[in-house]
Amino acid sequence: MQNDKRNKETRIIIDWLQRLGIEFKTGFIITNPEAEDNPIIYANEAFCEMSGYPVHEVVGRNGKFMHGSKTDMEISRQIRGCIDTGKACVKEIVNYRKDGMPFWNEITIQPITLDETDVKFTLMLHRDVTDRKRAEALIKLQQETYNDLEKGYMLSALLQKACTVVESFFQDGAKCTVLLVGEDGKFKSGAGNSMPQQFHDAVSEIKAEATVGTCGAAYFRKETVVVENMRTDPLWSGHQELVERYGLFSSWSVPILDAAGDAIGTFGIYFKEENALAAADREFIEQFAPIVSLTIKYFRQQEEMMRLAFLDKESDLPNRNYFMNETQTLMAENKEGFVAFVSTDEYVKVVDQYGHRAGDALIREIGKRFLLSPLPMDSLVARFSDSTIAVFCLTPLAKVPDILNVLAQCAAEPVKVHDLELFLTLKMGIAIVTQTQHDADELIRHADSALSKAKLRAGESICYYENEHDEFMMRDLRIANELTAAIKREEIDVHLQPKVELDSGKITGFEALARWFSADLGTISPEVFIPVAEKSGKIRELEQLVMKKVLCWLQKQRDLGMELRQVAVNISTDHFFHHSFIPYLVDIAAQYDIEPSWIRLEITERIGFVDIETAYKVFNRLKVFGFTSSIDDFGTGYSSLSYLQKLPVHEIKIDRSFISNMHEPATMAIVRTIIQLAENLHMLAVAEGIETDEQRRMLINLGCRVGQGYYFYRPMSLDEANLL
Repeated sequence: MQNDKRNKETRIIIDWLQRLGIEFKTGFIITNPEAEDNPIIYANEAFCEMSGYPVHEVVGRNGKFMHGSKTDMEISRQIRGCIDTGKACVKEIVNYRKDGMPFWNEITIQPITLDETDVKFTLMLHRDVTDRKRAEALIKLQQETYNDLEKGYMLSALLQKACTVVESFFQDGAKCTVLLVGEDGKFKSGAGNSMPQQFHDAVSEIKAEATVGTCGAAYFRKETVVVENMRTDPLWSGHQELVERYGLFSSWSVPILDAAGDAIGTFGIYFKEENALAAADREFIEQFAPIVSLTIKYFRQQEEMMRLAFLDKESDLPNRNYFMNETQTLMAENKEGFVAFVSTDEYVKVVDQYGHRAGDALIREIGKRFLLSPLPMDSLVARFSDSTIAVFCLTPLAKVPDILNVLAQCAAEPVKVHDLELFLTLKMGIAIVTQTQHDADELIRHADSALSKAKLRAGESICYYENEHDEFMMRDLRIANELTAAIKREEIDVHLQPKVELDSGKITGFEALARWFSADLGTISPEVFIPVAEKSGKIRELEQLVMKKVLCWLQKQRDLGMELRQVAVNISTDHFFHHSFIPYLVDIAAQYDIEPSWIRLEITERIGFVDIETAYKVFNRLKVFGFTSSIDDFGTGYSSLSYLQKLPVHEIKIDRSFISNMHEPATMAIVRTIIQLAENLHMLAVAEGIETDEQRRMLINLGCRVGQGYYFYRPMSLDEANLL
């Protein structure tokens, strides 16, 4: 009687649960936890539809029959633990339908006990939550992709993660690939670890065409393409060897489009059995294509940012940022070594004659030679500035001279630049790395300081940093700071040195020279503050101040009824090519009401090597406005005669180094040639630095009519010039 009552109550509960399941369309099963292996004693219709199994294949079996390779067995053990202990719980697990398709199964476990008979059942509600899990997977993939991009993951690893996620939602054996199309129009593998490497190698030889494969069609149509039978579909007619070798049957492909809507690749999935594309599956895989597209876009952007941040694009060498970062990292190893700053005298000459691209090519060649030389394994070679290559080596200090010799030998063979073969003159500044040194900035400052010292020596030179050298560098910094303030306060004075007729001594004009006395630093030589002005970018302001003071002096001369004489003002190359150069001259001359003809602009002869065509245009415009011009320091360059005839200048100034050595026959020949050249080009030759009567007479005999120098007048203040 007790068993009959128990069976009756069991049937009543099952009947009630069955009606409940039908009403709410909820899949559920009832298991008997008291029987061996917890068999299913009831499954409703909704469960059978969800799993694909008919009821007679379900009842009497343990629920583990739906497990597969993607099932998390730890979750399975947790479910069994809830059943055995009679605890209610909710778990999510990957189960498999009868057709082999995995799906995410949410299982709600509810133990049931009949109080009077102590009969126990387990009610297990089953829901297919695959759509939700797919949506969560998409969101998670996007988040992880952004994080992985920040961590510097390779593009192949980022794309592979997308492939792995997609594969997890399809039958075992499904294989995903990302194929990108290169500039040659051929496919190249972006990701797809589940496919053998031989497959990717074969695909990389295939050109992306509209009639070639599922991916080729998707790429050109810019729409999802489904091939249910790759063995008979015309798209695969030319590649049946791949289909058969890798046991492929069905394939789907989604185009990857960039922001402009152009196809850049495909996202594909392959199956070993026939597989039609369901609507939900189409929606799912088509949502991955934009993620892959953005991944590629952001990766390439970050790659370009990293390249720009750490690579010098003109020389293809690591740049200053890279060198600084890596140096700090390597110094943490607490080993001995050195930092070398390397420059070459020929860099400036190459840039002057052939332009910055040629200078970049020179630095690239030197850097390449350094990289190919037998330096220690962890050595760094980088372009630290336009003309400087930085080298960092960790090595015992006793070996430093040997390694520096290796670097020096890299300049043994000439470097070809355009039509020239140049033998390089290397200058090296060396800062020693000790085990107790931890400040990369200080170390680099020391190497740079030593290089500055090396540049002051003739020929090849290697200078090691010495502590007392700091005082010299700090003085330059103080001069730069004081110079800025001095220009603003107009403390720079102008002195004039007369130009005279050599035979009569009559003054024909003046050359304006900048002079500076600092209350803090004392008298600063032009040989010191002019280079500082150029390096600090203050040279244009300095020259404008000189021009202003010259025009003011000329205005006062005129207002006092005194005779006006032409004044020459030195103009730097950077100022000469600046867009404001001529407009400023015209405006300030008009402001002081001085005719431009009273101003002569002296430009160093290297102007012709910077940009001869632009120089020609600037000189012509100066001539149109009434300014005259002069080539200063003529003869000290290396291609003077090749461009001089092209420039509409009025005067050539013979450099003082030639005048002081005229007693030498070779120098005399050069001076004679320059004077004759000026006469032939209808220009005035002016000799600089005349200090003796002998030099004056020699110049007169050579046909030179005008000169300047201490023999006639030293530079004088504006007030002194008023007395002449």
